[in-house]
Amino acid sequence: MNAVIWTIEERCKQCYTCIRECPAKAIKVEKGQAKVIESRCIGCGHCVRVCSQGAKAILDAVPTTLKYLAENDEPVIAMLAPSFPSAFPDLEPEKLVGALRECGFDKVVEVAFGADLVNQEYVKMSPQGEKHQWPETRRPVITTSCPAIYNYVEKYVPELIDHLAPIVSPMVAMGRAVHRIYGKDVRNIFIGPCTAKKFEAQDPKVTDSVDQVLTFRELEEMFQKLSIEPRDALASWFDPPHPFLGRIYPVCGGLVRSSGLPYDIMDNDIIMAEGKQQAMRLLECAKECSVKASLVDILFCEGCIAGPFINHTSNYFTRKQKIIEYAESRRERTNYAEWSQYLEKCKNILLHRDFTEKTVKLTEPSESEIQRILAGINKYTLSDELNCGACGYNSCQDYARAVHFGLAEREMCMPFLIENLRHTQGELQESLEELAETQDMLIQHEKLASIGQLAAGVAHEVNNPLGSIMLYAHLLLQKMQDEKSAKDLKFIVEEAKRCQKIVSGLLNFSRQGKLNLRKLDIADTIKKMVKLTEKHPLFKNVELRTEIEPDLPEVEIDPEQIYQVFLNLAVNAAEAMPKGGILTLCARSDEAKDRLILEFRDNGHGIAPENMKKLFTPFFTTKQIGKGTGLGLAIAYGIVKMHRGAISVKSEPEKGSTFTITLPVKSNLAPNSALLQ
Repeated sequence: MNAVIWTIEERCKQCYTCIRECPAKAIKVEKGQAKVIESRCIGCGHCVRVCSQGAKAILDAVPTTLKYLAENDEPVIAMLAPSFPSAFPDLEPEKLVGALRECGFDKVVEVAFGADLVNQEYVKMSPQGEKHQWPETRRPVITTSCPAIYNYVEKYVPELIDHLAPIVSPMVAMGRAVHRIYGKDVRNIFIGPCTAKKFEAQDPKVTDSVDQVLTFRELEEMFQKLSIEPRDALASWFDPPHPFLGRIYPVCGGLVRSSGLPYDIMDNDIIMAEGKQQAMRLLECAKECSVKASLVDILFCEGCIAGPFINHTSNYFTRKQKIIEYAESRRERTNYAEWSQYLEKCKNILLHRDFTEKTVKLTEPSESEIQRILAGINKYTLSDELNCGACGYNSCQDYARAVHFGLAEREMCMPFLIENLRHTQGELQESLEELAETQDMLIQHEKLASIGQLAAGVAHEVNNPLGSIMLYAHLLLQKMQDEKSAKDLKFIVEEAKRCQKIVSGLLNFSRQGKLNLRKLDIADTIKKMVKLTEKHPLFKNVELRTEIEPDLPEVEIDPEQIYQVFLNLAVNAAEAMPKGGILTLCARSDEAKDRLILEFRDNGHGIAPENMKKLFTPFFTTKQIGKGTGLGLAIAYGIVKMHRGAISVKSEPEKGSTFTITLPVKSNLAPNSALLQ
């Protein structure tokens, strides 16, 4: 059997609309692509109709039909479904028939005559008919004119197979009638709105009736390929046999009305239903023996006028009106004698058939398995089960069962995806912020590296002449007897020492020393620095507070260099509070990242926004000339970086600044490692 419906993967956009509309849940999602499962499909075509991307393809009968017409070795007969007036609402029937003849069809007949033949069989089965064959159980007889209905029963409600009316569809009846009237060698091409007819045409039990099934859309495609404009076609009329009331079959209740079976809304003996939801509910009720009717007439679509390949530009009621108007206009012209003669001629045509169970066996999941699957999408309680239907399933439980059967994927749960997306966005935002911070640090690092190399060279070159100046200044000072001249020489020595201090800072900045790592309690270094600052004049009006978390882990640091960093930051904070203030030193552990976090918070004048990016640049200072070299923060930055740590600052003018240092608990550096940039 050839596949009738399948998915064009490159067009599938993961909307899951087809899953939502598929009554048989015959669609399996693989890597986000909704693929039709042939063994589960009933051919209703709902997935084709609702797919806005055109991602559902059907078995194409156009090439074979054109081949039949081109060969011209056997008569080819077009069998037009009764729903054609609603498919071509703006086209006169005579023009449509004429266009079909221009395509090359030898005969054009109405399948509605097949409906008249089928009607006689339903009448015979009714209590008022010749043979009372209603089942004795409470379950009703289910009409079988709609292939999607009996396909569904065969696959999903096998308990009702014995209650399917053993009668062929109008298409099969008409195909056999055409063979009776026009010969066994003719090729029958059924043209209608339904994909289920393509399934039926491949059914081994009825393959003798129809050679190909064209949809109305495929017929329009044929017109285009053959350059035929139906409106310009020569008007013509259908070939016999001509139907009677079978023309109203496409609407709900058409079978009951055209067959003449008694129907009263106050009588439950006959029930009519149309549309996917009504059909499935009615079949379930029939399975549970809660339907008392003798006959149930069901169509999976809202009548054939709502089939997947009907003209949906007009509304349902307009389409229904077209069918009724056409049937009524032709009824008045019916030649009853001729109609009766053809009925008699087709009297012995085989109109009965049987049905076979085709159940797809699936192992039901246990309750614990369902709970496990739901837990995978963060649904642990009943309140978590939103039953929103976004995945295409009516409930989260149905979705979990589909996952168990291998029909669905975890990524189909929209609330789960949205929640994950929120987390991902949060993580992405955090990563972007960290990336931006790292990028700024790298830029700063490159600046410091280049300046550090320059500083090292300058310091080396200045140190030699500076040493000579100090040496000869001391020699002169020893020989000098003049007090005024000696005073001048002492000034030269002091200034030379000041230059030496600057050079020493340059050497420290260029990182030509070594780390002497020791494992110790960072609180000791903080206390040592606090004790020193208590006697420093800068801290006369500054209150020092410490917030040290107890039981801090020991860290591997060079205590002297980290002490220098702490002292530099404390001094800078005091200088930012010339009128006094509060300096708070905090130390806490971040166990998740195995690091210590230290903060120096002051309530001084803060840092101007335009200076924030320059803080760690060598020789940048906002102090008066002679008050600072601009190397303090640059050196602190270098020392922290050598410890594989990080230093950052947040500041607001007139509200204060916070310098934050993070140090790894384990440095992963070898003792006495070189201070490399």
